[in-house]
Amino acid sequence: MKIYAIAKVTFLQIIRQPIFGVLLLVARGLMTIAPSITGFTMDDDTKMLQDLGLSTILLTGLLLSAFGASGAISAEIEDQTILTIVSKPINRLSFIAGKFIGVLASLLLANIFMLLVFLLVLRHGVLSAAYMERDIPVIVFGLSAAAATLIIAGLLNYLFDWQFAPTAMGLGLPLMTFAVVIAGFFDKHWQFQTFGKGYSIDVIKACILLTLAVWILAGICLVCSTRLNVVWTLVICFVILCFGMIWDHYVLPHVVASSHMVAKAGWSALYAAVPNFQSFWMLDALDTDKHIPWSYVAHAVGYAMCYILAMMFLAYALFLERQVGLANKI
Repeated sequence: MKIYAIAKVTFLQIIRQPIFGVLLLVARGLMTIAPSITGFTMDDDTKMLQDLGLSTILLTGLLLSAFGASGAISAEIEDQTILTIVSKPINRLSFIAGKFIGVLASLLLANIFMLLVFLLVLRHGVLSAAYMERDIPVIVFGLSAAAATLIIAGLLNYLFDWQFAPTAMGLGLPLMTFAVVIAGFFDKHWQFQTFGKGYSIDVIKACILLTLAVWILAGICLVCSTRLNVVWTLVICFVILCFGMIWDHYVLPHVVASSHMVAKAGWSALYAAVPNFQSFWMLDALDTDKHIPWSYVAHAVGYAMCYILAMMFLAYALFLERQVGLANKI
């Protein structure tokens, strides 16, 4: 119950941050205008649309991880609000576990929201020629859900002083889900169709894998936030993300080619130290129409959970000896 209480408070604390709503609003805006931007490419427009959407989800998740993790731990240490928690009969492992769960839950909520927007954007597609028709059901239901969310959340904030960001998220998620489901029953000409045409289950799998990658980044951010501020946390996580995208290309060949046992063990340890984010990036599979098997998703879930648990215990080890009293504040 203690872990659940800490996770609940952390979750609410993160989604109430103004930066949480702003980043999701920016991500939605970028994905909404993506079909217009990618229509001017001289290559595969659909691939560019998928690339832009997946990149937006990943980078937004990175920023949310950094700000959420820093607000969950480092900001509380700097503001001394953590003293009200550690003064109670709560061990530090429970504290770290609760923070982890709260951050991961907020990121899951954000990624589900971005997935719904991404599905509508891909369903609409790119208008690469003047004769191509717009997908009016997607535009009507998608924009109506967005407008209703902003208007109702704004009115509740004005009339009852409800916080705008969590209220908009609480309204926007079911409304966007409703928009995706209803739009799935109509084609571009408002004719009834079999549900799901225009949607791809492989896109959903790709977004699930990106959620796992964002969770790993959140674990790294939480480790950094036990000792560093938000700027250094963001810089370190961005560097690790960049290295994780190229780790297969530069390190794995050494692991395979090494014949000496010590060298092979060293390269293997180096390869395992940095998360392999390329395993979660499925743009090539979507572009070549290769199906992503559920068995691959299951293996990725296992890999991500092992890495997240490792990060949780590393954060606990770093936080265990951290002095959080006033005497430690500079």
